[in-house]
This record gives sequence, structure tokens and C-alpha cells, in this order.
Amino acid sequence: MARSDAPALKVERILQLLPDVDALTPLRAFLVSTSTAQPATDPYATVGKREVQPAELRALVPRAVQMVTVHLHALYDAAVEALEAEQRGDLIHTVDALVNAGGLEEAVTRYRQARTWYRQALDIAEGLRDRKPEIRTLRCLGRLEYAYGNHSQAARFFQRSLALAEAEFDTPAVTLACEGLGQIHIALGKLQGAESWFMRGLRHAASDPQLMGPLHVGMCEVERLRDQPEAAARHVVQASALFEQRQDETGIIRALNERAQLQALTGDYEDALATYREALARVHTLASDPRLEMTIRLNLCRLHRWRGRFPDAEDEMRRAEETAIVHNFTHQLARVYLLMGEVRGAQQDDTGFIFFEKAIELCRGTEPALRLEGEVYLRYGQFRLQLGDREEGRAYLERARDVLSGFANGPYLAVVEAELAQFEMT
Repeated sequence: MARSDAPALKVERILQLLPDVDALTPLRAFLVSTSTAQPATDPYATVGKREVQPAELRALVPRAVQMVTVHLHALYDAAVEALEAEQRGDLIHTVDALVNAGGLEEAVTRYRQARTWYRQALDIAEGLRDRKPEIRTLRCLGRLEYAYGNHSQAARFFQRSLALAEAEFDTPAVTLACEGLGQIHIALGKLQGAESWFMRGLRHAASDPQLMGPLHVGMCEVERLRDQPEAAARHVVQASALFEQRQDETGIIRALNERAQLQALTGDYEDALATYREALARVHTLASDPRLEMTIRLNLCRLHRWRGRFPDAEDEMRRAEETAIVHNFTHQLARVYLLMGEVRGAQQDDTGFIFFEKAIELCRGTEPALRLEGEVYLRYGQFRLQLGDREEGRAYLERARDVLSGFANGPYLAVVEAELAQFEMT
């Protein structure tokens, strides 16, 4: 029996003690999400320094077990539903049940398990005469690979989904595939290709304007990245009007997020800040989209960093950190620490290495994120170079090159090569 006055355990120590096995994965995630930061916050603290009282955790075990039970019950129900559909010869419903199970796993960030469910669904869908289940499954796999940074693989899934959707005259599926391909091209820095996909989607959606909102958001991002604020503004206005007409609250928030980035680009920082705040207020009324909240918070952090308002950036990053921890968003948490490291670098604070190291550790966790790890190495190398550590900076850039070379056409690889080329010239 643990003494009530015994000191709390650090999260990093608990994770070292508990083996990283499937049976304990939910408990490990639960203890991190319920851990607490100390009142006198260490400015260099990361999630590993948060604390947990094992005795309190014991009291929370029934809640953790209940959450796991609910999740497993939903998965088993989907599995049984798939078997029942198979028994009555309804393979379309079998695919739907398997895809729904994959969605359950994806929602709790169990991406490898989600991929397995989706792959199983695809194997069955490919043998059906009705192509819609295959179209949907391919799109799910494309979304999953995109989240992992496997852009080439994601594009192949979306391309196959698009070809089938066009053959079936399935306009909603066509627009979703075009949107996915547009986002992939933005991630690759290929803005002309992104524009082509978004415009293609808009042409298909002409008969159904309700499908156009997300495509206009995509076009706004393209024009913003091209530094064309007037063209971007036209698209965001169109997107907002379409979302308002449909009373699509998630769409409205996405448009606000894009509008705020556009306002920051044109130097309207106070307006951008107000727009981000409005977007966050709307997210809180939804109470069901923490990923969208993370996207907005990370953008707000970047806004403060760009303005050089480092205390404000620190406050916002800590809020983003808390959101990521509570919802077990490991990859987004790594991005928060990446930003923290960059902010420390901008202040010539060499202790920022703590955040880069933690980001790398998170990228190597249960759900590895190689592409993000490569990006962290790139920024870490630049951080070291800022501080005058040339050899160490070069070493991290070379690690970034090793990791990113496995991702064809990635924009960060070109940045790494350019940075390393500077060493050859000096």
C-alpha cells in the first residue's frame, strides 16, 4: 500500500517502468492524459515531467477499464456485424462494418490498427460489382497515409478512388478525392498541382454547390502560399458563405482559421488574433473536434512567434500542449515541442534542445512518424546553427537527410540539401 505522503511519480519514469505492450497501451495513454503539471511551472518542462500519483491512478483504473471496454465493445460489435452481413451475402455491409471499425481505431489514434481494418475492407471491396464501398475505403486509406506523411502512397489511394468515382458518376466522392489530392500537393509544395486538383473538384461540384466549400478553402490556402492575398480572400469569402448557408459549423471554423492566416499574411495581426479567438470559441461549442482545435492553436502559436511576442507564444503553446496531452495526440504534441524549440532558438536560448529531443522521442513512439521526425531533425539542425554549433548542426541536418530521403518529392529534403550545400561553400 503506497503511503499517502509519498512523492508523485514523473510520467517519464512511469513509462519506463510499464512495458510497452499492447495490453498496457490504453493504461499508458490514460495516465499521460490524466497527469498534472506542477503549479510553479518549469519553463522547460515537457510531458515527461508531469506527475501522477499511483494511488490516484488506482482509483481511476475503473474509468480507464470502462473506456477500453466501450471501445472494444464497439469494435467487436462491428466485427460481428461484418460476419452477420457475410452470412446473409451482403458484402457491401461487410465492408461498411470493417471501415467503421477502422474509423473507431483512427479516432483514438491507433493508426496501425486502423490501417489493418481498412486493408481488410479493401480486400473485400475490390471483388464487388458496386464500386462505392471500394471508393470509400480507398479514401480512408489515403487520409490515413496522408496523416503519416506517406504522400506518394496517399496519392495513389486517392487517385484510385477518383478514377472509380468518376466512372460511377459519384460527384461527392469525386470532390472528396480531388480535395485530398489537392492537400497532398500543398504538402509537397506543388501549388500548381494543388490548384489543378481543387479546380477540377470545383468543376465537378458545379451541379451541387454544397460540395464547394472545402475546395474553396483549399484554393484559399494555395493563393495564400503564393502570396496572392486578394485571390485568397475571394475564395475564403465564397467558402464562408457556402458553409453559413449549410449551417456547417465545422466548415465555418475551417474558413475562420484560413481567414486568420490570411490576415496575418497581410499584416493585420490584431484582426488575425481576433479571428483565431472566434474560431476557438466556436470549436468549444462543438465540444467534439479536438483535432481542429489543435490546428487552430498551433497556428495561433505561430502567429505570436512571427510577431516576436514570445511570452504570448509560450502561453498559447502550453494551452496547445495541454489539449494534445488530454486527447493523446502524440504527433501534434511533437509539433508543439518543435515550435517551443524554435521559439527558444529565436531567443538564443540554448536550453531549447530539450524540446527538440522530446519531439524526436514522441516521433519514435508507438505510432512512429518518420516524416515528422525528419522535419524535427531539420529544425534542430537549424537551431544548432543559430547558436553557432556548426558541427552538431550539420550532424542533425545529415540525419534529416537520411530520414527524409525515404519520402519522394518532399519539400523539406530540398531545404536540407540547401543547408548542407552551405557547408561545401565554406
